[in-house]
Amino acid sequence: MHRPTLMRSALSVGILTILMLALTACGGGSTAQEEEGNKEEAIEVHTIPEDSQVYEGKPLPAGDYVSEEFKPAMSFTLEKGWTRGGTELRDAWDLRDIENDAFWLVFTSAEEVYDPVGSDGLKITPAPEDMAAWLRANPHLKPEAPKPTNVGGEKGVQFDAVVTSAVESPECPGCVDLPLFHYSDGSAAGVEHGEKIRFIVLEDVKGQTVTIFVEATALGFEEFLPKAQQVIEMVEWKGT
Repeated sequence: MHRPTLMRSALSVGILTILMLALTACGGGSTAQEEEGNKEEAIEVHTIPEDSQVYEGKPLPAGDYVSEEFKPAMSFTLEKGWTRGGTELRDAWDLRDIENDAFWLVFTSAEEVYDPVGSDGLKITPAPEDMAAWLRANPHLKPEAPKPTNVGGEKGVQFDAVVTSAVESPECPGCVDLPLFHYSDGSAAGVEHGEKIRFIVLEDVKGQTVTIFVEATALGFEEFLPKAQQVIEMVEWKGT
């Protein structure tokens, strides 16, 4: 009389056992996925600057990077094909294409610039409030129309420009053809006659103006731009 009830109970126990075994198997799969995820999280994060003796003129390891000296702090991802630039300061750092020493990606938050206007030659002055307008007004640059852009969630403008002429000044022997930025270590940074540049100006990144420029020969600009843009698109700003 109660046998059907007992059979249902036995059947229920059997089904419950199967479900528990299935859940245990699924749990094992999740653990494997978690272990794989932990392996991915354990991937080394590199820093900029990297050791100058190890990587000077040699390929930087592909992977994730964070800045140590440059402010505002940032992180980004590099694919293969980059090497260290020559500058690693609180207000500047740069990268160079490993195969072409004319292709550069530069980040700067310089507080001083070289004023190209005036009869006294180059003059070091405080960085302008409107960096994009200042660059576009440089008589040695032929800029295109500016466009809105965004880097790491921070809004700004970008425009391409050709360096149409150079600056010669006895006050700056051996410096580049067109000095633009004066860095905290006293060095000059700029571009060369005939090059094509993409300028990206972000007016307020953690309270600072950041200028990014992609520098290349006029013929090589379109070739190099996607590689540099790939790095720029991976930038994330850190801290406050």
